[in-house]
Amino acid sequence: MNEQILLYNSTHKDAVNVFIEQARKEESAGTFREDKFNVDTLDPKSSLWFALVDDVVVSVSYAQRSFITGTPTSIRICRYHILKKYRHGRYGFKMLEKQVAWAKENGFKHFYWTHDINNKALNALYQHKKRYLHGDNTFFETGYFKQLMLEPNILFHDSPKSNMLQYVYSIYLDTDFVWGPKSNIIKYIHNGDIKISSMEILNAENIIRNN
Repeated sequence: MNEQILLYNSTHKDAVNVFIEQARKEESAGTFREDKFNVDTLDPKSSLWFALVDDVVVSVSYAQRSFITGTPTSIRICRYHILKKYRHGRYGFKMLEKQVAWAKENGFKHFYWTHDINNKALNALYQHKKRYLHGDNTFFETGYFKQLMLEPNILFHDSPKSNMLQYVYSIYLDTDFVWGPKSNIIKYIHNGDIKISSMEILNAENIIRNN
């Protein structure tokens, strides 16, 4: 198997668009909505990454300046999908290594990824509480993944139209940088193992919304 992690440019357009159509058919129609994501209108100071396996694009991840939180010196990982046939390829972790290196080289101060608080298994991985039982786990021991840490005082809220809340995992590329998100963040103290529902949190009177 020939596997590569590559930075997108226009020569990859057709192959990436084939991937996007397949991702829409699987479960990511919302992630790759035509009015929200188009490879022709990508932010020139952000970067799109993809995994290529035997000349097929099997996963995509967008390292985007964090306009959504009003902090464009931060990079947010979004638009992430792996085709079902390749789900055990660890491509998100493999892309993360190159994305963080790219962010550092391009002067960004902060790097973060978010995950649905209800996805217990995936959050246990990102909180360094468990590993995969099988396959390549080298990313647990080496590279930038070890620096990815839970933000215990905030939750990410993508849209007021959505009930989904997400944990935030950060790497501070500049250790003196103080991240001050201005929107799409809820101030909520937690330990990464929230027992109540997202709706209960959203309806609480004492939460502070940055939006």
